[in-house]
Amino acid sequence: MSLICIQDQDEYFRNGTFASVLFQRAIPVHIDLEVDMVYAEQCVEHFNHLSDQMIDKFCEMAIAYCEFMRKEWKEFEDVYPDIVEDIQREIPEKLHGREVLAFLTTPEMYIEPPEEAVSGYSISSACVWEPEHALDWIIRGDKILYVGPCEGMDAWQEEEDYETIF
Repeated sequence: MSLICIQDQDEYFRNGTFASVLFQRAIPVHIDLEVDMVYAEQCVEHFNHLSDQMIDKFCEMAIAYCEFMRKEWKEFEDVYPDIVEDIQREIPEKLHGREVLAFLTTPEMYIEPPEEAVSGYSISSACVWEPEHALDWIIRGDKILYVGPCEGMDAWQEEEDYETIF
């Protein structure tokens, strides 16, 4: 039985859903048309079996991103009072551990053609602390390459491309 339920296709992706263990619900998956379904299923299986250490590391990185953006928006409170208010209202002052997962409102997986013999994909999601650029989580094999604003990167960039300032 397939892990992915394909619903449609556009000029760039096969679009479907899969049951995410981490998010405990079905989430969208977008599969580049050059990716075969065996590899796509491998990526979904990989994501659904991430180690506790990898999930905890992601949460730590996502919280760092949240706290960085909380400070950045606060500096522009006179220009963006609605964003600062939303963050203050919706995000507790200090997030801990996996609490941050509840604030990733629309997680979606993106699978690009592989360049190595490991699973590589990204999870993108809207988040209150960065309404314009959202959050991107990029994984290659058993390594988190990036957690930060969506910059249009995939799992096959050069590692120095994944640097963040927080």
